[in-house]
Amino acid sequence: MKDPKVRGFTLLEILVSLAIFAVVSITIYGRIGDVLMQTGSLEARTFATWVAQNTLTRLQLEQVPGEAPAAGRVVESVTMANREWELITEISATADSGLRRVDIRVHHGGEGDGRREGDPIARLTGFLGQY
Repeated sequence: MKDPKVRGFTLLEILVSLAIFAVVSITIYGRIGDVLMQTGSLEARTFATWVAQNTLTRLQLEQVPGEAPAAGRVVESVTMANREWELITEISATADSGLRRVDIRVHHGGEGDGRREGDPIARLTGFLGQY
């Protein structure tokens, strides 16, 4: 015989708990997707910033002492972290004849000819002097 004090869950209670579990699971799944997208974006911006910093350092090391670098625009491709990056480096004159301003923009590579639409992943501004 069945003990009257022992009782299980009703079908309605099971359905309500499954509905709550489904809503919570969908919410968690959506948040995990957002976190993964943000992590990928942060990784790309970090690498792009490193590419820009490396480029500015290379320009400083290649500089001939006593000469200010020539003004102009250079578009080049660089590989870092198994990714292609497109750099647009613009060197411009300043009020001081011995000082040049360097603006570096980094975009995802492999798609362009230096005429980019939209914002770059990273920007860096620095200065090069003749001394």
